Amino acid sequence: MSQSPQGPQDAHTPHPSHPPGAGALIEAVLLASARPLSAGTLAAATLLSVEEVEAEIPALERRYSPADSGIVLRRVAGGYQLATNPACAEAVERLRGESRPAPLSGAATEVLATVLYFGPLTRAAVSASRGVNSDAVVRSLMDRGLLAESGQDTAAPGSPATLEVTERFLVAAGAASRDDFPALESLVDGEELDRVREKVAGPPETPNSTQTPENTESSESEDG
Repeated sequence: MSQSPQGPQDAHTPHPSHPPGAGALIEAVLLASARPLSAGTLAAATLLSVEEVEAEIPALERRYSPADSGIVLRRVAGGYQLATNPACAEAVERLRGESRPAPLSGAATEVLATVLYFGPLTRAAVSASRGVNSDAVVRSLMDRGLLAESGQDTAAPGSPATLEVTERFLVAAGAASRDDFPALESLVDGEELDRVREKVAGPPETPNSTQTPENTESSESEDG
């Protein structure tokens, strides 16, 4: 069998005089990352400027249009991510032998909404806003990577940990940031909003969470 002068492997190797373009570099870095990447991170990895990265994004979005591609370019969690097209989810699940995660319960959705709009919040503040001990639901949401401890409330006795929604939550919601969610004032009337804010603000916490008023109320199961 005849071979090309370059040999069988060289024929498939990009010629050094034709380096990949900006779009190809961004595409490769995004494909190699399991997490969304900001324009700054993409610029650092590709040695492009942030302006050059952002200029290439529209062309990549057209290439990975959900109407034409099984891969889509998403703007989520403050960055960009290549992901499988949700319309193809069933085929991917069959390949992996996976089932879809159980849908969030009403309690879990309520906890996430509370932290999303009022966070960062301590566990006690989450429970106070809902009027029921929410520790089990919070624990389940943390196990699913949708909530995480983000710091401490140093003004409260014992400096309890505060909770925030995670990058994974934003990715799952298809949101680039909190700004993508509707304003709370458009969802809840002013009187109800004031009541929730009062609940979130008190009562004061104690170092031992078992002594908080919330823990004297009924607890929910881990159905997040």
